[in-house]
Amino acid sequence: MRKKESKQLKQLSDNFIALLLLQLLNYLLPLLLIPYLIRVLGVEGFGVYSFILAITLYGVQMSDYGFELSATYHISLNRDNPKKIDEIFSSVLTIKLIIASLYLIFIILLIPLFDKFMLYHQLIILSFGILLGQVLFPVWFFQGIEKMRYILYLNGFLKLIFILSIFLMVKEKSDLHLLLILNSIITLSVGITALYIAIKKFKVQLTVQPLSRLYYYLKEGWYLFISKFAVEFYTTINIIILGLFASPLIVGYYAISVKIIQALGSLLDPITRTLYPYLIRVYQNSNEDFISKNRKLSIVIFLIMMPLSVLVYSSSAFILETITGVEAMPLNIHILQIFSFTLIVYLYGSQFTNMLVTIKKTKFLNQILFLTAGLNTLLAPPLLYFYGVIGMVWLSLFLAFFLTSIKGYYIFFYHQNKGQRIIYA
Repeated sequence: MRKKESKQLKQLSDNFIALLLLQLLNYLLPLLLIPYLIRVLGVEGFGVYSFILAITLYGVQMSDYGFELSATYHISLNRDNPKKIDEIFSSVLTIKLIIASLYLIFIILLIPLFDKFMLYHQLIILSFGILLGQVLFPVWFFQGIEKMRYILYLNGFLKLIFILSIFLMVKEKSDLHLLLILNSIITLSVGITALYIAIKKFKVQLTVQPLSRLYYYLKEGWYLFISKFAVEFYTTINIIILGLFASPLIVGYYAISVKIIQALGSLLDPITRTLYPYLIRVYQNSNEDFISKNRKLSIVIFLIMMPLSVLVYSSSAFILETITGVEAMPLNIHILQIFSFTLIVYLYGSQFTNMLVTIKKTKFLNQILFLTAGLNTLLAPPLLYFYGVIGMVWLSLFLAFFLTSIKGYYIFFYHQNKGQRIIYA
């Protein structure tokens, strides 16, 4: 028994280290690029780049369809069943490609309807390769079989090549199109390579799945998909809204602070991602142990993220000037200071979502996320009109705490206070 536990602990440690290094590559290295991009493109050009990237990454999130949780869940439970793995892999990849294709068609149809879309239509089209590359990269597969090192190696290669290419080739404002081309080509190449590794090394066979199987996995991931849509509606969509109605300079200020918070908040995201497959197995054996381990995890998250939030708030001017390489404007400082409070609840988003998925409460998750998205839709226009970008930032902060509070209350208090078991098989 001890040998088994030791092996399991070693696997969790390896996966955590791999994902931690991956987060450093995904967030900190691009963050280090900001001073160079701002110097070359200007804050306005960086704002345009962030606007284009937000449109593309919205498609990435849509095509994910919640599979980073639902597909990981199925792969984790069937890792010793090659035939089932082939079915899951083929079905998920097919669905993701269909969704991505529909999204690209939708964006193309939108271009003539909005002036900003029409103005940047060439840049939008150049970014499509980013979406296709992300779709082909089966992160959910490697996470489900707990082989996160492959995600690290491939993403590390992607980031390093991308960064070197930027320094060598992006030299002036007019090179914004080149920046998007490089991003598309490299992301697409790495996505194809990851797919090749899954097929060759892990012997996954791509097969044509009947519509009934596709429908099954669509149904399995439906509530997660709707939840994902709702989350992106009140996060990424806010950058798109600013891109449509505010100046590129304001979008640039907003995007810089968002990237800083995402980078810092996501550094410890490997904790929840690494433990997710493990806690699925814990839940299968013991409901009480599942809740107990998650309570301890919640405390650890708070003890880490609260001081980090205070540090970012008090050092906002220094952080902005260090990263951007230019003197921080008062508005930019104020935006980052408000956003810094979201770090307190940042990791609870993934932890509580993972718990609700594990205990089969995706319908409830869907309902509260739609409520949050509805509040964003209702409040964003008047706040933007009367208070500008600061109104949007305060709205993001409010929604982050609102959503986390409802999830936490439901999981840890509501059922217990009613004298019910919190876990439902």
